Amino acid sequence: MRLYRAFATVGGLTMLSRVFGFIRDILIAATLGTSAVADAFFVAFRFPNLFRRLFGEGAFNAAFVPLFAKTLEGEGQAAARRFAEEALAGLVGILLLLTIIAEIAMPFLMLGLAPGFRSDPAKYDLAVLLTRITMPYLLCMSVVALLSGVLNSVGK
Repeated sequence: MRLYRAFATVGGLTMLSRVFGFIRDILIAATLGTSAVADAFFVAFRFPNLFRRLFGEGAFNAAFVPLFAKTLEGEGQAAARRFAEEALAGLVGILLLLTIIAEIAMPFLMLGLAPGFRSDPAKYDLAVLLTRITMPYLLCMSVVALLSGVLNSVGK
């Protein structure tokens, strides 16, 4: 019975998330339409989301959670806490450096991310600005993913 309840909770909340995502997309489309601003807005999220998939939800988390759980089980809570703190410090350091480099190099990175924007200087400049604004999102979401992995491993 407990499994069904957990399944219903996760499934229901996932469905609710999808509905809210659909509403979000409708509101964005109604607000921005098919303008240059909309193009710049969507491109601005592509770059941080690419790295979020790697650091927040991808390879890093896939490697961290089993190692954390193994450390927790084999060496105890204190060792697991040290491991998580070291992983967090390393993750924050790497992502902070990556974010700073990306912020500085964004005009050049945008050429690879959206080369067609170069022909429209206003759209290009807006895309660079918006991507610079969204880059810290990568750091925040990756830290949340790491902490979620810790909480899942300790049964919270």
